[in-house]
Amino acid sequence: MHHHHQPHHHGHHGHHRRNHSNIDIEQIYQLYDFPFEAIFDVSEAKEEFRQYLKKEHNEEPFLFYEDVEEYKRLKFEENKAKKAIAIFKNYILPYSPHEINISSQFRQNAVKAFEQSGQLQNEKAVLIQDNIFDEIQSSIFYNLKNDNYPRFTTSQQFKNFLKHKDISFISMIATKKNNKYMDFIPKFDGPICDRDIQFFSFMSFNDDLDVWDEVKVGDDGRRACYLSKKEFCLNDQLECEEKMTGKLMKQIFIVPCKKEEAFNVFAHTHLRKEILDVESINQVDFNPISPNNKYAQSILHIQMQMKGFSWIMKPRETVAALTTIYDTKRQTYGVMLKSTESLLVPNRKSHIRFKILSSTFMQDCPLNAQITKQKELKRKSISSLKNNPSSSSSSISSLDGQNAASSSGSFSNNYGDSRRQSSVTEEDDSSESSESFGSAEHACKVTVVSFVELKVQSAFVIKKILNSKNKHGYARFLAAVKDSKVRAFPRPKFSEGLMETFESFKDHYLANNPEAEMTWELINDDELHDMVTTPEKNKTVF
Repeated sequence: MHHHHQPHHHGHHGHHRRNHSNIDIEQIYQLYDFPFEAIFDVSEAKEEFRQYLKKEHNEEPFLFYEDVEEYKRLKFEENKAKKAIAIFKNYILPYSPHEINISSQFRQNAVKAFEQSGQLQNEKAVLIQDNIFDEIQSSIFYNLKNDNYPRFTTSQQFKNFLKHKDISFISMIATKKNNKYMDFIPKFDGPICDRDIQFFSFMSFNDDLDVWDEVKVGDDGRRACYLSKKEFCLNDQLECEEKMTGKLMKQIFIVPCKKEEAFNVFAHTHLRKEILDVESINQVDFNPISPNNKYAQSILHIQMQMKGFSWIMKPRETVAALTTIYDTKRQTYGVMLKSTESLLVPNRKSHIRFKILSSTFMQDCPLNAQITKQKELKRKSISSLKNNPSSSSSSISSLDGQNAASSSGSFSNNYGDSRRQSSVTEEDDSSESSESFGSAEHACKVTVVSFVELKVQSAFVIKKILNSKNKHGYARFLAAVKDSKVRAFPRPKFSEGLMETFESFKDHYLANNPEAEMTWELINDDELHDMVTTPEKNKTVF
């Protein structure tokens, strides 16, 4: 590939073009991603995108975006004001010639801001605040990036555009995929396999500050939720219309019972529906362990309630494979759930299919265990570095299996000041106080990691949703455990596959060989760790 960087000799030029005119498009898609931001750096590609939007009768957002960028570049107050007013009249006012599609709230906010700046006149011109278009621009950016751009990069127009380019051009608008990374990232379709479990084990038992952003740790340290810093792309099929990218969310609950009991509670379909907040779970099929099925798979039909939105939103449903494992090394029960397709549940016009990918791990933990806040972890890691320079700062385990007992003593958080700075919500959490534990004899830590497709603009809203989901999920889990305690944790009659898959797992892997070591750690944790923590490079260098 080196010759791209040397000046071309004229004699070969025609030959060079021909050589590349049939660049293998499919291979390009396998090796490269096309980050949205790159398109703005290359005028030819940017123009192609604009033409595509024009064909879709959707050029306004793009033009608006470019105009705002130009507005930001202007230095001279008078020019700025003229430009701002032009943008306002052209795109934002109702019935303006290029009216963009934005929420009425955003429109009102902009109108208000303009009215205020009208009163800020100095003798020459209206003074307009620099950030006046920010919220509209970022929502437009979000839509272009997540909706129009992915459609553009998979369109025939884009493929035709690439056909006549060489690799050096493609490397200006594409990032080389990290294919090693692809080995570990779960795929959305098909049965649950080792790499799904490995990936989720890694994410569940990893408390690294580089991997997770803390959304909230409940005041009694018994529930917490986090959002992954990185977005994951979970579809590596190229022809797939929708690239599934999104963050992972992690929830931790500490509940007053043994892991077997928590698992039992979870196996009661009606309780699991409560805890997961779904409308219904029905088992439609069961695939036993076989040469092409390493884990028994129960096929479920799950329907979601769209509480409060049912009148505008179609109900959602998914078909998912479920399996259960027992990790002997970590002494953990694991439950995996993953979207799949089944002929038994055809697509219905009345419902929207959503994608689901999640794992739940249950392990015993000390009674007084608490979840440490990230700033405590940071503080601890800094002091442990001083005392023990060899220990790595980032991976601090908070409740990991073996060392849980020894470290649980130091888990008491001081909640004095941290209460006020909670990043999400100031509402009173005292309802989660410790008496809900009663006189428990055992505790179990439940970690749920799931991929969520949240089409929500603002990070703030996502955090609010996540925190309230976490809070209610925890309350429901505690109630379910309490209930089951009274009835001595009965074994469920119907577990919608949870027990079946677990029994077959035990019979197949553990019964004949009670000493079997079953664990889903990665051969090389560091590799995945680097992939999950390092920011992606935007340009590929050849």
